[in-house]
Amino acid sequence: MKTKTTPSACIAGALVAAASVTAFAQTTSQLVAPAHLAALGTYTLADDQRGSNDLDYATGIHLLYGQMFENSRWGYEIGYFFDNFETDKTVSVDYYRHGLGLDATYAFGDRSAFTPYLIAGIGGAYNDALPDSQDDWSWFVNAGVGFVTKPVTRRGQIRIRGEGRYVYDDFGEGYAEPRLALGIEIPLFEEREIALPPMREETRVVQVPTGLLDTDGDGVIDEKDQCPDTPAGDRVDGNGCTLEKIIELKGVTFEFDKTRLRPDAQTILDWAVEILKKYPDMQVEIAGHTDSIGTETYNRRLSEARAQAVKDYFVEHGVPETQLSVKGYGESEPRASNDTAEGRERNRRVELRILN
Repeated sequence: MKTKTTPSACIAGALVAAASVTAFAQTTSQLVAPAHLAALGTYTLADDQRGSNDLDYATGIHLLYGQMFENSRWGYEIGYFFDNFETDKTVSVDYYRHGLGLDATYAFGDRSAFTPYLIAGIGGAYNDALPDSQDDWSWFVNAGVGFVTKPVTRRGQIRIRGEGRYVYDDFGEGYAEPRLALGIEIPLFEEREIALPPMREETRVVQVPTGLLDTDGDGVIDEKDQCPDTPAGDRVDGNGCTLEKIIELKGVTFEFDKTRLRPDAQTILDWAVEILKKYPDMQVEIAGHTDSIGTETYNRRLSEARAQAVKDYFVEHGVPETQLSVKGYGESEPRASNDTAEGRERNRRVELRILN
């Protein structure tokens, strides 16, 4: 069988090259929600010993500000509450109290999806009772369990929050009462600089053997060709395999709500630049995609801006602008579920669509 050889097949001997990589520090930014606000409606079953007018229950509100400690499941919350205790009779309010509390929390997750948590703390309250001579300050302790759901709104990423606590109030003779609460939790986002591990300095030796054969004539030597005998005229990638009509640039992802490319996107973009330069007659549409957070119109514009960022990179590295076009598809073509952070990151992607 006759075979074709590249010009380099005439090279005798072996070529040995040494390359070194110098370590350098890198940083990237990430949108995180280390803090949150919460507003809950509460229902407290009154201790049978509280008051003298058959107090049965209390309704109230509980407002909280909380934070998670960095790289930890532990956190804390500061809260203000107000309770109205009523009788089962048709009369006015018999008793109310308000106060402040400080709680420690332990979450079984990062609060971005359904997350149960434990909570316990201490605080002080002012108790206003009938008659007024009983008015006084007291301290209280409480402990319980709760949960927050995944986001139920796109804007604001609002979650549903529910919890049950057991509260001991030192007012009067001391009262132990269960309290249920249900409401919303709103994350407070901030952008943080994240340090990436530095590249290590190393030396690599690459040996290129003699006799560089390219049997199928696709421009990839047999030793590196993972798809031998590709049809004549097929466009192939660096592994010698026929290019698909849609090429997902895996590894080219974007930060949440940003058009800035992540630092680790350079390797795959440089690979794409080589392919585009290898086939200058190939017309390519750069297709941008987003996750589902945000409005459809906003996401379409964001995806187009991300695709434009990739085009700008190609042009800066020598690809003719006439070879490229840009289109934003927004959230219309997801690759994974938008219910998880991992899925949303996969959906924030860019593809190359070969048009001819």
